[in-house]
Amino acid sequence: MSIHTTINNIPAPTWNWLKINNAPFSYSASVLGADSPVQNVLPAGVSYKADAGSDAGTYSGIATGVGKNIDSLFTDAGVRPALITAARNTHVSEPVCIAFNPADGSSTASSQIIRAEEGSSVTVIISYTSDERASGFQTVRTLCSAGKNAFIHLVKVQLLGSSFTQIDDTGTDCEEGGRVEITQIILGGKETFAGVASRLSAYQSSFKSDTAYLCRGSQKLDMNYVVRHLGKKTDSKMIVKGTLLDTAEKTYRGSIDFKNGCSGATGNEQEEPLLLTPSVVNKSIPLILCDEEDVAGEHGATIGRLGEDTLFYMQSRGISKQAAEEIMARAKVSSVASLVPDETIVTKIHNYLDKAFAHE
Repeated sequence: MSIHTTINNIPAPTWNWLKINNAPFSYSASVLGADSPVQNVLPAGVSYKADAGSDAGTYSGIATGVGKNIDSLFTDAGVRPALITAARNTHVSEPVCIAFNPADGSSTASSQIIRAEEGSSVTVIISYTSDERASGFQTVRTLCSAGKNAFIHLVKVQLLGSSFTQIDDTGTDCEEGGRVEITQIILGGKETFAGVASRLSAYQSSFKSDTAYLCRGSQKLDMNYVVRHLGKKTDSKMIVKGTLLDTAEKTYRGSIDFKNGCSGATGNEQEEPLLLTPSVVNKSIPLILCDEEDVAGEHGATIGRLGEDTLFYMQSRGISKQAAEEIMARAKVSSVASLVPDETIVTKIHNYLDKAFAHE
């Protein structure tokens, strides 16, 4: 398999010389289809099909953040999506857990569809872990469909080895009153491409995302978050926070697109990157597109190093500059990790941070 394309395309391109419209992607190797390893005992009210079969077509029109240019990775690998369904009017009290543990040197692709029927609520946790120094390639696509007045909380935690490349592609769609919340933590890997797209097509549907990252060494992280408001009184909120150090590179594209007819819609996005060394590369592209008058959109980015007042406060209490920077970097991840309803996963996140800062 050989693919040379662009992914994470911004909805409204700007000058090409800025090199922020998309991310170039090339890969030449065999990619194998991988199963979605769901926990053996499913919570009450949830059904699971390892192969969605003909049901997959129902959700094939959901747009994703990374985009269609990676479709061949799934088709050539023979990937058939799994289907996780929360039954109508059912509150699923325990999360559904999907754990990927790719082997060193592996190249895999997999896909899942999460469907919450009318009036239901469900949490799905997808974790990616491997040996600390493992290498390989992994691409995962997740589609979320929230029915009328339904709720999906999707959690993604990436703790892959230091030489892994990952594409994590997500798309969501909501019916009237439907809600999707995404909690995403990206700590591992050599190069990560993360994309999320949300379509709010129905009255009072909503989307919320909380994302945290730590990029160190020569890590590269490229993100593309897009929310398209089509229905009236829809609402979106995107929060991204993280830390860059050493020679790490990060690009974040955050787009709120108010389409004609979405009167009364509201959208807000905020990014908070902390830059701890002068050699990091940070690109932040907050974008609001508007084709409707009666809407309210806000965006902003707080970019910089640790404030002198904060640093002085900590040093006056015996905390060194290095320790203060570590505390702030951990705090950004921990604030998002607190939204993960699984103590085992949260412990893994903190253990990963312990090892990361022990190497500094």
